[in-house]
Amino acid sequence: MTMIDLSLTPRRAALLEGLDTEVHVLVSIAAPDAPPGVAPRTPLNLALVLDRSGSMAGRPLHEAKRCAEYMIRGLTPADRVAVVTFDDAVDIVAPSTPASAQDGVVAAVRKIRSGGSTNLHGGWLAGAESVGAHVQPGGLSRVILLTDGQANHGETDPHRIAQDCARLAAAGVTTSTYGLGDGFNEDLLQLMAASGNGRSYFGETAEDLMDPFREEFDLMRALCARQLRLKLEPAPGVEAKVINLTRVDADGRTIVPDVAYGGVAWALVRLRVPASLAEAGRADVHLLTTTLAFQTTAGELRTTAPAHLRLSRLPAAAFAAVAEDPVVTARWQEARSAEVQEQAREAAAAGDWGRVDALIADAQRTAGDNAWAQESLAALEQIARTRDTLRFRKEAAYKSARMRERLYEASEDSAAAYDATFEQTKRSYLRRKPREGKNMSE
Repeated sequence: MTMIDLSLTPRRAALLEGLDTEVHVLVSIAAPDAPPGVAPRTPLNLALVLDRSGSMAGRPLHEAKRCAEYMIRGLTPADRVAVVTFDDAVDIVAPSTPASAQDGVVAAVRKIRSGGSTNLHGGWLAGAESVGAHVQPGGLSRVILLTDGQANHGETDPHRIAQDCARLAAAGVTTSTYGLGDGFNEDLLQLMAASGNGRSYFGETAEDLMDPFREEFDLMRALCARQLRLKLEPAPGVEAKVINLTRVDADGRTIVPDVAYGGVAWALVRLRVPASLAEAGRADVHLLTTTLAFQTTAGELRTTAPAHLRLSRLPAAAFAAVAEDPVVTARWQEARSAEVQEQAREAAAAGDWGRVDALIADAQRTAGDNAWAQESLAALEQIARTRDTLRFRKEAAYKSARMRERLYEASEDSAAAYDATFEQTKRSYLRRKPREGKNMSE
């Protein structure tokens, strides 16, 4: 049985007496550790869609093929895989087949050669159709798209492409994207993944591709719950806003990334509580109720028991003495740093590097004692010094997304010194990388 622990933790466990109060609340969605032995996992139905346009010639295509082979070799007989390539034309290198025939699929991958321009949408669509023919309840059906260039052939409108990704996601076919180098459109790839209920990654060089491929593959194999939907019910008069996640479903519920064994997914909620809110005969005040709907690895739909938040009002001196919760503070630091990085990314696009520098300094102040956030911002600052707009925009985009949406370990100490060597001992989907576009070893 999938046991998901839903809990609410305020940054400061009190309300200020006589004044309006802003409260940051961490909604934690904790998955259990993996069961002992070989745990059953979600069957995978994948399409690996590889850009083989001319710019991929040589090392990039070689590494893309190596990553594809890594995923194929890790599948079990219960899984399926298809391989599609695209340049100006689309080629189904291997139709969807049970992974028990993986030797033949690998042989087909090894024969892929580079070609012409980039029909990205056509390649993605062929992969989605291959996957869509074999969607099963409880299984995970996903298109994994890798490109190093712009969509310059076939359908090229980002919003139409995103609409197609959303339409297929509603039918059970999700999309993850991988960008390589500095010539791809990160806005398009991140939009495709967000609309397609998948994930988005990038590598600065071909050699940096294996890290994100391994991370997503490990995540897919360790999924504990999918299609997470968080419902917020603030008390009358209380305003509630999720500040790290932006996507909502048709019912207004917040869409939370999938959670894997040993990980904690999260949403940071800002409550604005009016001074007038009170309950007769009670010292504390009801502020928020939340529930979480999700799908188990067996395809069963479940909803958690409600989690409630009540806080007491305190006079100013007593309120000031209430300590902040360090985990909530760390998530707030990351969410706020992510917001500032998006602003810096826009400033870099406008060539305003003075503003970029000021915004990074602001983010560093906000990050406080969050060691990983500080390490990440130092790396981003180094890129800013080169005044390389393309590299900066990509790293800022993907780091911002990571800070808003990552899974974290319940035992993680954000104030402890950051140690990249120690991070590599963790499950790959729980690691904190200093650079999103580089391997952990760099």
